[in-house]
Amino acid sequence: MSVRVLHVITSLGIGGAERLVLSAARGLPRTRFDQAICCLAERGVRAADAEAAGVPVFSIDSFPGLRHPIAFARLVRIVRAFRPTIVHTHLQSANLYGRLAARLAGSPIVVSTEHNVYADKPRRYIASERLLARKTDAIVAVSAEVRQFLSRQLRIDPSSIRVVHNGVALDAPSDARVSDLRARLSVGSAGVRLATVASLTRKKGHDVLLRAVSRLREGGVDFQLALAGDGVERRRIEASIARLHLGDRVHLLGAVANVADVLAAVDLFVLPSLVEGLPLALLEAMATGKAVIATAVGGVPEVVQSGVNGLLVPPGDDAALADAIATLARSAAERDRLGAAARTTIERGGFTEETYLASLAKLYVELAAGRA
Repeated sequence: MSVRVLHVITSLGIGGAERLVLSAARGLPRTRFDQAICCLAERGVRAADAEAAGVPVFSIDSFPGLRHPIAFARLVRIVRAFRPTIVHTHLQSANLYGRLAARLAGSPIVVSTEHNVYADKPRRYIASERLLARKTDAIVAVSAEVRQFLSRQLRIDPSSIRVVHNGVALDAPSDARVSDLRARLSVGSAGVRLATVASLTRKKGHDVLLRAVSRLREGGVDFQLALAGDGVERRRIEASIARLHLGDRVHLLGAVANVADVLAAVDLFVLPSLVEGLPLALLEAMATGKAVIATAVGGVPEVVQSGVNGLLVPPGDDAALADAIATLARSAAERDRLGAAARTTIERGGFTEETYLASLAKLYVELAAGRA
């Protein structure tokens, strides 16, 4: 008998949590799991990928209007119609509305995943989560740091929160796209190509990175920087690039279909985030053997040991970030050493898609067996 799992998420757009949901929906064996996805907002660009794998995708298409009784009632009807063994919710809105709908629909098991360190949740939201935690069969965190933060925020024992680390698997890069991008990011023989992959939001620290590379230019470092991703801060970031006179050095790529293309085209990956859970982009860069520089936030130090398999800098410190980039820009040998160690960390440290899916399957089977 298969375990029926309904994932509830805001949408299947471009983002780490969205990719993890898609990974689970496509990767868990059909013989044991019957899965579907419910989006609170629009379906998103990855919905077609899920459906191509035979995974149904439902959509409320009324976010943020789920406070409206009709919209919320539709969510309850979708849950009830699918008759899941497990409702698994992801990200803030789904963790609230999805769990409420699951309980009203009579779903036997509810799982909730916390993907980030959310320090700015409204008090009323935290109060609701504290109540919902009592009615949630399993609360999952993507890193030990996220677990500790969530336990303090919800005033629950950290041992009641299970850590399931994110895992990655990359598609093969396209030689043509990699070649085009390397040409666009043209540097001299002593230059370095940099990239970050992140949504264009304040918490990702793009402003810090721009100030850091401005320092690099003043210090005579030859570089080109690719910013892959899109989001609400795009216009403000464009304005910052112009104000810092970085238009000939920084390239906004927008949302990219295959992150592997960007990673294959550059020499160094930089993650300047101010807050994080366990970022997929960082794991992907390490999996490809790239040297990484990241801020010591969230679950990042659980993966990156500074000087061993990457470099860590304090969040918000553009001077420290510039120094770290300059250090690796000057030494291809050091980049190669750190990149090789980074790949080993992913392969042996349990951060692969295979390990992620095995952990998720184990959780689902344990919960279903316990309920039965």
